[in-house]
Amino acid sequence: MKLREHQSQNQQLRRLALREMSLLEHTLCGAGRILMLADATGVILDSQGDNTFLGRARTVALMPGATWAEQMTGTNAIGTAIIEHRFLQVTGRQHFFDENCFLSCQAMPIMSPSGGLAGVLNLSGDVHISLHSAGRLVRQAVAHIEHSWVEETATDIIVRLHQHPAWLGTPEEGVLTFHDGLLTGANTHALVYLGLAPLAIHSARWEEIFQQRPQLGRRELHRLHHSGLFYAEISRAFAAGARIAATEVAHVGPESLADLRDEALRRAVSAENGNLSAAARRLGIHRSTLYRRLGKQ
Repeated sequence: MKLREHQSQNQQLRRLALREMSLLEHTLCGAGRILMLADATGVILDSQGDNTFLGRARTVALMPGATWAEQMTGTNAIGTAIIEHRFLQVTGRQHFFDENCFLSCQAMPIMSPSGGLAGVLNLSGDVHISLHSAGRLVRQAVAHIEHSWVEETATDIIVRLHQHPAWLGTPEEGVLTFHDGLLTGANTHALVYLGLAPLAIHSARWEEIFQQRPQLGRRELHRLHHSGLFYAEISRAFAAGARIAATEVAHVGPESLADLRDEALRRAVSAENGNLSAAARRLGIHRSTLYRRLGKQ
């Protein structure tokens, strides 16, 4: 299958991941590191980073269009993360093939809101260059991607929760979506915090997870049959189309897209009683983006 076909089949994953990759690009240029997005089969979809190291990576086919599934290239961060569904670091001679031993790689799986493997985000560099905090960088980027993805798919109720109230409104919070009481989506953080398996998505109901009935606003939630206490913010979801339109870059052309985006922004600010920071979190965009857009209205 050609690269463009793989990219076309993973449009939503790429849109969210490329946004995060672009934000990190300034930390990679001149640092001998590259960031890559692969799909669930190990095909690299996109890459960004230091141009010099990109050239070296191409000599071992570490580039868009190449397949890094474990059965094709042996032990490597992307392929092994796909198999094990967890963060992986593969450095130097831990790689199966000798020609890949100059690499130091950190890879984190990206899970879709339905609990399935969607892809992998991988950071690679020269084995002799310190990649201090690289693993944290990759994990945080994936947390942002999963957080935004779950919110975008919400159609009824969104639950944001954490065991510490200060972490609400950050990418470290768990996010779940419900429709008519059925769990329809969750990020990895939410599943881990609540001790739920991905199979719970589209099968578990609210009353099988929490002791309390769903009520909008900030409140405490207790996990059913467990002693765990969570601080949660429960709200109504926006239509997915309005949420996506609010985060897209405006293009020259029909005014309908701009109107839809502006309406989504106004609704978010209204729903948060004028709190712009909370409105930005609700929309999954940066506060500066919201401020800038509101200033143009």
